[in-house]
Amino acid sequence: MLDAGIIWDIFDDGTSQAEAADGGALGPTDEVHAVLDRCARRFDRSVTYLFNEIRRNPERQDEAKITVTCLRNAGVVGPEYDELRWRADDEEGTYPFDVYDARVEECRLDPLGLWRSP
Repeated sequence: MLDAGIIWDIFDDGTSQAEAADGGALGPTDEVHAVLDRCARRFDRSVTYLFNEIRRNPERQDEAKITVTCLRNAGVVGPEYDELRWRADDEEGTYPFDVYDARVEECRLDPLGLWRSP
């Protein structure tokens, strides 16, 4: 990215930000994304995804179990919300809670509380 004149920052929450390395204006968004796509195909190859998955669940525990436990501990769902319900909700992409709630975001990023501080 830097060779293309772009400083690309990726944040812990999965968002990212681009800025021109020379402090000027960035080119059109589609050009920035084209550079990002070329770099990702050449260098990333899912390394970032793998890094985040290992960091958030290093022992490869059951995703439904750790997520539901985190949501319960955060007070987002009650004891009636179980792993089966979470799996069904996750498959559909619809949940009975606000996915933008900071507590839900924390459970998505760090369900075991291993590396983030709320």
